[in-house]
Formats: sequence, structure tokens, C-alpha cells
Amino acid sequence: MQTLSDSQIAFYAWTQSRIKGKAMQHSEILIVDDESVITEELCEFLSSFDYKCLKALSVNEALALIEENSNISLILTDMRMPGRDGAELIQALQAMPSRQFEYLMISGHLDADEDLKHISSEGVTLMRKPIDIDALLLFLEELEWSAVPSEK
Repeated sequence: MQTLSDSQIAFYAWTQSRIKGKAMQHSEILIVDDESVITEELCEFLSSFDYKCLKALSVNEALALIEENSNISLILTDMRMPGRDGAELIQALQAMPSRQFEYLMISGHLDADEDLKHISSEGVTLMRKPIDIDALLLFLEELEWSAVPSEK
């Protein structure tokens, strides 16, 4: 698991996709956060750049959406949420043998690295809150997309 400064996010995404060999093709993003204003605004913002987004307010809701939608491949999740947290979501998804995901963990807590120590760090990137929108866009632009979002 990597913790990156805002300036390192895009370069990391690019190098990780090259290290792993063939880059993963993404088509939809699932945004998971217990604060509805964050999921709404972030999904609306990313949609304005032609990224396809879905939103969930809990781990259970996220798992149900993932089961229904095979196009979800990028999970953007908050770390700390009531009930099950973002690390538990990643753990559950990593246990799915038929699906592959990449993860962007968003956390405002300085000890978020510690929260992720019990999961496999493959495909997990940590970004700090408040979210640097420019860094997020750079990160997304460096990933492989099956339907390329238009530049605005």
C-alpha cells in the first residue's frame, strides 16, 4: 500500500500499471462514502469529465452494487465509515476470485496506513482528505479506460 503526496499520485498510477504488465481496463467508478454530500458532489464532478460513476453510502450497499454491475472496476472509498470500513470492503472484494479491482482509499486520518496493514496492498493507493481534485483527475487520466473520458 502506498501513501502518496498529491504530486506523486498520477506518476504512481502510471508506473504501477506498467509494473503489473498489461494495464487494467476500467469502465466505471464506484464511490463509497457514508457522507452523501461527498458521494453526490464527487460523482457529479467526475461525470462532468465523462467518467461513469456509481455511489454507495455503506460497504453493504457497495457490495450489492458490485454484484449487480460487472463494469465496476475502480473503487474510490472512504476509510472510516460506520459499521464496516473501507479496508473491510477491499478485503471482501479481494476475496472475489472472478473479479479484479483497483482501489483508491480516501482518508483524512493521519494513521490510515495502519488501518490498511491487514489487507493486501496490491492495487491500493491512499489519498488524503481533503481531496485534491487536480491530483485525483491526474490519477484517473493515467489509468486505462475502455471508454476514454473526454478532456474538458
